[in-house]
This record gives sequence, C-alpha cells and structure tokens, in this order.
Amino acid sequence: MKANKQMLAYIGAKPGTIQRDSDSWFTPSYYTELAREVMGSIDLDPFSSSTANEVVKANRFFDIKKDAFKQEWFDTSGTVFMNPPYGRNLIRPSVEIFIQKLQENNISQAIVLVNNATETKWFQLLLEYASSVCFAKKRISFHSPDGKHVSGNTRGQVFFYFGDETVVFERSFKDVGIVLHR
Repeated sequence: MKANKQMLAYIGAKPGTIQRDSDSWFTPSYYTELAREVMGSIDLDPFSSSTANEVVKANRFFDIKKDAFKQEWFDTSGTVFMNPPYGRNLIRPSVEIFIQKLQENNISQAIVLVNNATETKWFQLLLEYASSVCFAKKRISFHSPDGKHVSGNTRGQVFFYFGDETVVFERSFKDVGIVLHR
C-alpha cells in the first residue's frame, strides 16, 4: 500500500492547521535522549521536520519535501528513531517501509514510538520483528509544533526496539514502563 502524498503530513507539516492532529505530535526530548543512550546516536528520523529535529537531533531526517517513501535511507546501515505519522492512511505504509528497510539490513538499530494499538496489522508487524518492547506506564505528553504540551492524549504508547542491545534498552527504558524481550 502506497501512502497518498496529498495526505502525507510529516511531523508539523499538515498545511493550514494549528490544531492538534495525529500527525503533528513531537516526541519530548526525554525519550529521544533515552533512544540515543541505547543506540549511541540517531542517524535518521524518517518522518520528521526541521522543528522536530531540534529535539531528535538526528544526523539526517526526511520531511514532507524529502519523502521517506522515495529516499534511500542509508548507503550501508545506520540507527533510526521513528515516531511515524499516526493517521490511519499513513501509519501502516510508514511501518511497512521501515520493515522493508530493516529486512534489507539498512538499519543497524532502531527505536519506533507508536500508539499501543495491539489489534492493528501494523502493530503486529512491528511486534513480529522487534527485539524488545517497552509498554509505557503513562500516556506521553507530546509537544505541538509551537512547543506546547499536547493535552488530551487518549492512547497509550509503546517503544519497539530493533537490535542486539536489548539489555541496554531495558536498562534505559525501565523507568518508562514494562520491557519485554522476544
């Protein structure tokens, strides 16, 4: 399934809106620092914006102009932090392209932050390939494009880890929630 480019709203890029939308929630720095602690660095944030990258601090990021569905992610391999667009028509293709890159050995380690939607096909796909999972014990207070906390988050979140450093992942994320290994 290909993403509809007209609907493609990377973090903070949904045209003409300041209201909360499911594709414009920035990850708080606490969690990106934990990801960096596990992986050493964040080489790529594939669904982002320049504003979001001020917190994520990825070496490279793709935004709405540099469509992640049309880019080579890495020449060899690298680390990925991904908080994909959560819109119904976007999250599944985002997860599918991530898994494709993972299967091509283009990703050495990754942490993916998504809603805890265990019944969805995309969630099950991430779960199938993940090394470890952290179920957050509280809902994350994301940030809006203007830097304010987004209130009213109605879903719980989960962090998927892909890589060999499962012990480091557990040590780093144990305060976030329960960590399970495959």
